[in-house]
Amino acid sequence: MNDCLISRTSTPLTSSLRRGKRISRFFVPALCLARDLMMLSAKVMLAVIAASVRLVVPPWKKRLLGETVLITGAGHGIGRELAVQLAALGCIVVCWDCDANANRETISFIARDGGEAHGFMVDVSKYSMVQEAAQLMKQAGIPEISILINSAAILMHKPFIEHKDDDIERIFHVNVLSQFWTIHTFLPTMLHNNKGHIVSMSSSCGFYGVAYKVPYCSSKFALKGLMEGLCEELRATKKSSNIQFTTIYPFYVDTDLAKDPKFRFPYLFSAVPAKYAASEVIRAIQRNYEECSIPRCLSYLNAVNRILPAKAMRLILDFLGDVK
Repeated sequence: MNDCLISRTSTPLTSSLRRGKRISRFFVPALCLARDLMMLSAKVMLAVIAASVRLVVPPWKKRLLGETVLITGAGHGIGRELAVQLAALGCIVVCWDCDANANRETISFIARDGGEAHGFMVDVSKYSMVQEAAQLMKQAGIPEISILINSAAILMHKPFIEHKDDDIERIFHVNVLSQFWTIHTFLPTMLHNNKGHIVSMSSSCGFYGVAYKVPYCSSKFALKGLMEGLCEELRATKKSSNIQFTTIYPFYVDTDLAKDPKFRFPYLFSAVPAKYAASEVIRAIQRNYEECSIPRCLSYLNAVNRILPAKAMRLILDFLGDVK
């Protein structure tokens, strides 16, 4: 009898404890989630504020004196200007190009001004030639590469259906695979030294698809995935503390690669000299920018356009390109 009374009187207490456990089972995780969301909101707000401040007060420029810079496509255009300007800043410049004569001209410009440059004829679309050139550099006693600038590129302007299979393969081999090969070759040393900077020359065609440049646009879009994916991979493995990545998005540069189209507001969207474009690339390297557009306003225009519906974005692009 006493046992039965004890059992009946303890039942309400047991039920209460069970309800309390059930409530805590849901309440505690919800409380933790609310705390995490508040911390995330605070961190996001701080990141936005920091980015806004950087628009007014840019990061300090890092010194490039003594850096060893490898530039692909150094025989012409932006690549040549980069080589000349970086040599003037005290860098040891290694020039790669498949045009030996153009590469020699670049090296002569640097030597004339007292800079140090080394040249190699390399078809960067071929992995075997990239590896061979890297071995030759070691044999020549050239210091290890600390800055890699992938500038080599080709462009073919024609309707998509008129492209031959060889054209498309060549565009992707030079514009995309070459950057895989050079990064695959020189990144291990950068990781070992815990120091390095990789620069990818993309294009405004890496922001927007452009008529009659379908393979070229596709190749430039691919570079964004390469750079962002690689950056995230190193961040996930905690190996990216001193390895910097910069992707450059030039609009139209006054080179032989593409003709200057006509746009409204030519003071913003006309072709810029290769010398100016190279100075903007160097500025992005010195300040460790992850992305840089030339002109600078292009990145803001792209950010706004990506928020808008596709039809609205095309209306803006049509307006900018409608020159009568």
